[in-house]
Order: sequence, then structure tokens, then C-alpha cells
Amino acid sequence: MSMYILKETPGGKQTLVYKNSREVRIHSAYDPVREAERAVEGFTIGRASVIAVSGVGLGYHIECLKRKFPGMPIVAAERDAEVVAIARKVCPRHLDGVAVITTGAELSAVFEEVDITGFRGIAHYIHRPSYQIHREFYDGVMREMSQYISSKISDLLTRFEFEERWVENILHNIHHLFTSIRVLQLFGKFPGCPGVIVSAGPSLRKNLYLLGQMRERALIVAVDTAARVLQKKNFVPHIIMTLDAQKYSLKHFLGLHAGGAALLADLVCYPPVVRSYCGWKILSATSKYYTAADGRLSRETTPLMGWIEKHVEPIGDIQSGGSVATSAFDLLLNMGCSPIILVGQDLAYTGREIHCSGTYHNDEWLPRTSRLHGLDTINQNIVRKRKIKYVPAYGGMGLVISDFVFDLYRGWFEDSARKVSVPVINATEGGARISNTDERSLLSLIDQYAVLTPSPAAVLERTLSAVKREKPDRLVKAMRDAIADLECVREAASRSIPERDRSTAVEELVNGGDMRLIMQPYLRRARTFLARYPAGPEEGERRMLAEIRSAAERLIPALEEGVRNLLNPVTVNHG
Repeated sequence: MSMYILKETPGGKQTLVYKNSREVRIHSAYDPVREAERAVEGFTIGRASVIAVSGVGLGYHIECLKRKFPGMPIVAAERDAEVVAIARKVCPRHLDGVAVITTGAELSAVFEEVDITGFRGIAHYIHRPSYQIHREFYDGVMREMSQYISSKISDLLTRFEFEERWVENILHNIHHLFTSIRVLQLFGKFPGCPGVIVSAGPSLRKNLYLLGQMRERALIVAVDTAARVLQKKNFVPHIIMTLDAQKYSLKHFLGLHAGGAALLADLVCYPPVVRSYCGWKILSATSKYYTAADGRLSRETTPLMGWIEKHVEPIGDIQSGGSVATSAFDLLLNMGCSPIILVGQDLAYTGREIHCSGTYHNDEWLPRTSRLHGLDTINQNIVRKRKIKYVPAYGGMGLVISDFVFDLYRGWFEDSARKVSVPVINATEGGARISNTDERSLLSLIDQYAVLTPSPAAVLERTLSAVKREKPDRLVKAMRDAIADLECVREAASRSIPERDRSTAVEELVNGGDMRLIMQPYLRRARTFLARYPAGPEEGERRMLAEIRSAAERLIPALEEGVRNLLNPVTVNHG
């Protein structure tokens, strides 16, 4: 039964009334157009890039906003899909060109393609009658919208900080594609095999002694942080996964013996990690898939990968929620594993600890301890510096200390567990509760799942051994062509001609074909800066020329080293 009644005003306009335990007029019973004009009259947007509207009604206020701020993107949230349907039928012109959402889950489709480089905030317009009926819904959507934009800005800042390093790491790691295995070749090879993700949360110590009994019953993927913890207990996972591009990630592998475990490394990871690992090596790429505003599935790759993929056979994508464990989740899905079991995934400071003892973090802290300054004190001092929050504990028994980042990952796992078609079991037995997962003890799972024949280790070994490797000829030619093009760019950017002419010549070179894909990560920061803080034409051109010349000077030696490595492959030791 409808809770909304459509009525006609004395002036011939349509208005809407909400009837439940009380009656609320969504618009004026006499002149809804004039009412909307008065409400919008005093609304300002400042420097905002988007107008977010709480409440659609019949859209009179939205039509006024469109007239007052022509060309400004408008996102309108409406709690009741029935209202949207009525508005589209009665006043379709009011919603033309407006993105209308009825759940927070639709935000990604709206904002994913927004150019965040020049983003200056959201102007929030509240349609009071709609808001009063469903206040909690609109507050929640606006909160999610702010969080989503914050996440997008955080992603952009991360790119600013790491993109150039990612590109150079990829070029230093690229030769491993032709001497190792590509993750795509593992996809679908473990249908129905349980998959375990071992993370390094404090609760891992509860289950360390049981993991040995799971090795023949499930495919076990350990995140890099947990690898040394497992080795100290003489346990060898099937796969160790690493993503980090930074130098400190090598510490997870110091003193680590492969012992039969394969290393799965993203192409952006710190090159000495892949180079020094003595065992099977599997290479992957990180990509993000999302539904665009037009409903199509879109893909966003790591910088440079769009160009590389034009010249090599497919590598295989793994999506990430920001941590190695989230990438391991997508890996197990792609391999066909079911169920997916989480171990050591505390996402909280269980017992006021940060990691399970045995990680390199704890090993580095031990020499700093004394009778008056123990590990507990070090952990406490670190926790105090974080933006902490209390979240429901595993098992629903009270609360546990978490923080903003942990809670983002918790949200990712909860959302993923809700969407995937395979069961997700949380066997951490500590830390934060992860909704939409089945909380079970690892001991109960050992009793439930039988020993597999052939074993997961045998299936993995057979798959890795059967892979035929591609020759690098196409990529070598593409890299040599790129070096020649970059030499032209560098020469053009340094030419002694008027700056305007130089800028025009360089832009033509940089924005053409492959060069645009190669140079993009290096120029994003400058373009973003100029979008947010416009300079005069001459200053803008001068800044871009300097960035282009600097990018060419960094890329040329990295590409040259990549070519040398491709032409002189190192023999792989599989341990």
C-alpha cells in the first residue's frame, strides 16, 4: 500500500503528501514552485564541485537548483524508490541530468568517474519535509558520501606519493613475467577447495598450532607480515603474498626460507623481494573494477600497466581493498576456493597488541625493551597515536579497540562477504566482529573438512610446473620505442625556442598514443596542482615543461634497465 498521495494544488500544480502515523506535506499545498524558489534563493555553494540533495519529492527544488547553478553536477538521495518513480512520471524534466540514488551502495557508480583532481567539496542541500521523515537515512547517506570522497582523495594522495615508485618498480620487476608464473594461470584451478587467509593479527597465536592440520585440507595463503611468524612454528603456507612497493617490506622476508611456499608478488612490489626469493614466483597486477554511471563495468589499472598489457599476454588482475589480506580474498575467489576462511584477521588491537609476536615489528622492538619499558608499553604508545574507535568484538561479547584504517578494512570484508557467492568463515577467534561471516573455531573446521586428494600443494605444484612461458620480444621492442620517444620529449622540452612553442611541441608528443599512458603518472601531480591552484599561462607552461623533462629523465634509465634485464634473464631457482 502506497504511503504517498498525489494531489493537485489550486494553481494546477502537483504536490505530494506522506501518510503513515502522521501526515506530512512534501511540498506546499498551494504553490510548490514558489516555495522551492524561496528555499533555494538563500542557498550558496561556495567553491563546491557537487551539490548533494537530501530528498527528491517531486523535484521542484532540484529544478530551481539546476537553474540557479547551471552545469553544476547534482546528486539527489531519496529514501523511497516510490517517490522517485512518481517524480519521474509526474515531473520528469525536474530529474533530467540528475544522479538519483536510493542507497549508499550506489555512490560508487556516481562518484567513481568524478575527476577528483580539481574537487573542491560538496554543497549539501536539505529538502526539509523529506529529511524530517527519514532523517537517519539522509544523515547516513551524506556520511557515506563524505567518507567516499575522503577515500577518493586519499587514493589520489597515495598516487601522488607512490605512483612514480610503482612505475619504476614495475620496470625493475617486468623481466620476472617471462621467467615466472602469471597469476591468471592459477585462476579456476582450485574449485571447491577451502581457502585460508592467514594474517598477522594478535589472535593468530591461538591457531598457529592448528594450521598444520589444515594444510592438506585447504589452500593456505599467508600475508607477508605473517610469513616469519609461521616459519618460527615450522609451518609452510602454500603461497606468501606481498604487494608493498616500499623498502621496509623486505624486512618481512629477511631470514625467511621458502620451504616450498610460492611467492605471489604484485608487479609494483619492492624489487629486491622478488629478486631474492628462492622459490616459485607468481606475478600479478592490481586493478579496480567498478560500475560506471552508464551501467558498464569499468576497469582501472595500476599506472603503466595499461601500456604493458598492449605488448604482453594477459597477467591476471587481483582487486584490492587496500591491504594484502583483501587482495588474498580476491585471489582465492579467482582460484575457485570455497569457503574462504579468515585466520589472524583481528582488525583490532586485541589485548592492546598490534601484531602477533614473531613479526619483524616485534623483533625490532625487543632490543628497545627494559624492565620499565616493555613491549606492552611500546604497543600502548603506538595505539595512543592512532585515531581509535571501539567496535563490536568477535563473538559479540563487548567492544574491542580498533582504528579508522582497520575499520575501513572491516567494512570491506563485510561488504565483500555479503556480495560473494561463497561462504566466508571468520576463524580468527578474536579481534573485531566481521558482519556477514560465520564465526567458527579453526578446530571445528579441521573436523569438518576432509584431507584432499590430490593435496592443494600437489595441485599448485602441477599447475606451476606446466606453465609455458612467453618470449619478451614484443615488449622489448615497445620499450625501445618508448626510450626513443622519451629522448624526443626530453630534447623538445629543452629546446631553445619560445616557451609557448616548446610547450605546444612537447604536449603533442606527450599526449599521443603510448606516450600518454607512460607519462601520465609523472604528470598527474602537476596537472592536479594547476587544476586546484590555477597559475598564469606562462607559469603553468613552465611548470609542466619542467615536470615533463624530469619525468623523461627518470623513465629513460628505468626503461633501459628493464630492457637489459629482459635480454639477460636470470635462471629461476624454485627451491
